[in-house]
Amino acid sequence: MKARKSKGVAPREDHRVRVAREKRERMRDHLLGAVLAVYPGKPGQGPAVIDDVIRVAKVSRGTFYKYYPSLEEAVAELGAKLAAEMVAAIGALYDSLEDPIERSATAFQLYLSRAIIEPKWGVFVAHLNHLKPDHQMISHVATDFTSGSKAGLYDFRSLDVAVRLLPVDEETAREMIRSLRGAALLDRFRGRAPRDVDALVRAMTGLSRLFLRHRASFEDIEINPLIVLAEGDGVRAVDVRTVRRAQGS
Repeated sequence: MKARKSKGVAPREDHRVRVAREKRERMRDHLLGAVLAVYPGKPGQGPAVIDDVIRVAKVSRGTFYKYYPSLEEAVAELGAKLAAEMVAAIGALYDSLEDPIERSATAFQLYLSRAIIEPKWGVFVAHLNHLKPDHQMISHVATDFTSGSKAGLYDFRSLDVAVRLLPVDEETAREMIRSLRGAALLDRFRGRAPRDVDALVRAMTGLSRLFLRHRASFEDIEINPLIVLAEGDGVRAVDVRTVRRAQGS
């Protein structure tokens, strides 16, 4: 008599396959834990590198590359994972609210509360470049602000934004600019000369280098607004704000 496989029942996973899979998952989690521990780096010492990760994880460089082709890939996976965990954690409370202001305020307060308790988590999740535009977290934020704007509760011109972790090199700066919905305004527009994108890129990369060079002294450096003039005329910083780092922090 031949035993027949039950229809609709998934075949049982081989014990050895399951053990190997679980071992791989544990190592991935272990490596991501090390990434979270060292990123984005220490003040005055530049951004984190793979050597920092493998030192904390106590694994070889080969082990790291077996799971991730680059530190950026690991950062992207960790960022998406932490964001997904945050969405799941606040979902029950957040989804029960209808008012856009209440939803936005609740989400931000929950985020800030956890960031105070877990500063490393807060620093990492604050940089959303590892999230795609259609990610649930980004979608929720955009929907709430758009709904609030239509209802007259918020007043802003655009939600167009691009965020990346430092350092920002020329290629990254240009990619950030291209990702903006308003990027077309930098080209020739309604008879107006194209804007000086090369100068904008130099300003972005220069600010990145400046902050990394002096991060032991500053918590934040902001230029707002930065006016992009006609091609060849450069850019103009209207206002620059700096926040000095408290001694001993």
